[in-house]
Amino acid sequence: MQHNLLIKKIGNPLNPTPWVILFLMTHLLAWTLVPALVRYNLPLDAIEGTVWGHQLELGYDKNPMLNGWLTALATYGSTTGWGVYLFSQLSVVACFWVVWRLAKSMLPSVYALIAVMLLEGIQYYNFHAIDFNDNTLELGLWALTIYYFYQALRKPNHVNWLLTGLFAGLGMMAKYYTVALLAALALFLLIDKTNRQQLKSVYPYTGLGAFVLILLPHTIWLFYHDFITVTYVFERASSTPKWTNHFFFPAQFAWQQLQAFLPAIILYALLFIGKKPLAVTPQTNLSRFDKQFLFYAGPGPFLLTMLLSLVTGIKLRAGWGMPLLSLWGIILVASIQPRLSIKKITVFLTLIFTLITLLLLGYDLSLVNSPDPSTANFPGKFIAAKMTEDWHNEFNTKLEYVAGSRWVSGNIEFYSKDHPAVFIEWDKKRAPWINMDDMKKKGAVFVWNITEKESLPREIRIKFPTLKPSRIMTFDWQRNYYHLAPVKIGVAILPPCKSSL
Repeated sequence: MQHNLLIKKIGNPLNPTPWVILFLMTHLLAWTLVPALVRYNLPLDAIEGTVWGHQLELGYDKNPMLNGWLTALATYGSTTGWGVYLFSQLSVVACFWVVWRLAKSMLPSVYALIAVMLLEGIQYYNFHAIDFNDNTLELGLWALTIYYFYQALRKPNHVNWLLTGLFAGLGMMAKYYTVALLAALALFLLIDKTNRQQLKSVYPYTGLGAFVLILLPHTIWLFYHDFITVTYVFERASSTPKWTNHFFFPAQFAWQQLQAFLPAIILYALLFIGKKPLAVTPQTNLSRFDKQFLFYAGPGPFLLTMLLSLVTGIKLRAGWGMPLLSLWGIILVASIQPRLSIKKITVFLTLIFTLITLLLLGYDLSLVNSPDPSTANFPGKFIAAKMTEDWHNEFNTKLEYVAGSRWVSGNIEFYSKDHPAVFIEWDKKRAPWINMDDMKKKGAVFVWNITEKESLPREIRIKFPTLKPSRIMTFDWQRNYYHLAPVKIGVAILPPCKSSL
């Protein structure tokens, strides 16, 4: 049901649509430009994405393929990193836009405006979304899957179901945790009698076909690579077996998500303060369908996640909650609606844009005046330049390979003008793209972060007998106002064969 804008004061209407557009553009530009300007170095996960994206595989050791592929696109032809921050915010803004569209289908437009703007107060959509990774991708892809599933149930046709399957498949290729969302949506489809009737039509199978086609290449890849990505998921969720895990981990996860959502609740509570306005918006009661949909698509994945942990005792990571809260603003607004006036809305809008400014200022100051080591101030560019320069001076040939620590070698891969392929942690399973014979022929730089207590494994020295003696190189942090200890990098050179020089 489409609602008209109904707040008026002395005949002057408030139109939410321009405000939504301004909000989206402000968020996109501000959260793209500020990190690009104040960070000297890409974040941890973005660097890892560049390592994967160096070669377009159908899967990687920690994630399916989408993260690596999009990071490769975001960084194509540039080492400035601005494309990474742009892609992150495009995912956030896509989520915001979809939440706005979905909310507007259920609520008066002004309440839909509030529902989407409340998300700006949640850390998952600002600070945590700076790093382009699987969780950031889920924000946009989950929202798009939810929206087109809603449309497919309301207006069943090939296009809506095809788009549902498309975004669901892409969500799985971003992170397997998307299965929590799909399980919740599948329950709504199967439990509701009216929804279940759609299974008698051809439309849902259009979406299912798209979903399967997207997953098929990665699934085949898994069979050829010992299901390494699936194994990683279980390793991340594993913990020391204790009966208390079944209760502690779900409770901890619930508390972490409620903490993340608390600022949005506080922002919304401010709308209930003040005198009762003379001109008000109508109160809205959702349809039975919309209430059920919001339950399954909103807290549904969250509840299924906690149920899984309750039954199995698996450890839940706080970051897994990143895509879970997108509909919670709609649910909050639909549950209890303040009586709004132009003045209240104006104050709320001012507060949101002020909040964006303060968050950006706080982020800027935290990096410029940080007493602790931060990836933003890591000397990755200097490490890469030094390694590349030394290699060229000694061998007068391109640096084709770098091996070792994922973080340090990833920085060299991204910032070096040679962009060498990364032999991750000297492990062929983690870097199946490495041709060992070619690497031994062309040589490589082996690196590890002594500051993080990393070392060169003894078995690696045995495996590469021509490896030169290691040395330690030190690099100062950027903005080192607090005189932090320098970054110590262990370096060993695997010289190229003379025949390749």
